[in-house]
Amino acid sequence: MDSIGPSGEAPLRAGALLLAAGRSARMGGPNKLLLELDGEPMVRRALRTLQAVPLDPVVVVLGAAADAVRAALAGLPACRTCSAPQAEDHQASVDAGLRAFAAPVEAIVIMLADQPLLDADDLRWLLAQWSVCARGGALVPMFAGQRGNPVIVDAALRAPILEAGSSVGARGYLAAHPALVHRVETPNDHFVVDVDTADDLARLAGRGLRAALPGAG
Repeated sequence: MDSIGPSGEAPLRAGALLLAAGRSARMGGPNKLLLELDGEPMVRRALRTLQAVPLDPVVVVLGAAADAVRAALAGLPACRTCSAPQAEDHQASVDAGLRAFAAPVEAIVIMLADQPLLDADDLRWLLAQWSVCARGGALVPMFAGQRGNPVIVDAALRAPILEAGSSVGARGYLAAHPALVHRVETPNDHFVVDVDTADDLARLAGRGLRAALPGAG
């Protein structure tokens, strides 16, 4: 990639992990990542957003409904997939993605697949904030005091996070090393809105997104 970085500086090399391994237990129905928003599966919308930044490579972490999720991503530019051994464990998903991520990049964006308000401009803004932070740390978006996603970690943190083990994970490692964490207030709430329940879907309708079951039209 070559489109990110302050003017006059070498472009930032950044990739991403897209976490798409959960079972959507709180949705009470189909896997939420396959729900169609404006006619597009939510997981496909998330991957398309990452690739539009552009971020490369993108590793998609799969778990429940892995075959269906792969099918929902068909036709997009190539990405790598891996499987999380414990799909319901968020830190296990991050661990699996980091283990599969071996590209020579400077930064890794760790993104949830259920944040449909995020767009490429939001992610470019966040990367611009990261580019002026001290290297070797992580950037956490905040909105009105609420912690958001995605988080950006320096690629140099990949090894120590993995050494800490999946029971600690990226969040536990960063909590134990608070000096590494930079927080930034975001200009909108896109970073803190995700989809876990049917009520969350109803609220998205109020933001102009049409939600439908797969194939419902």
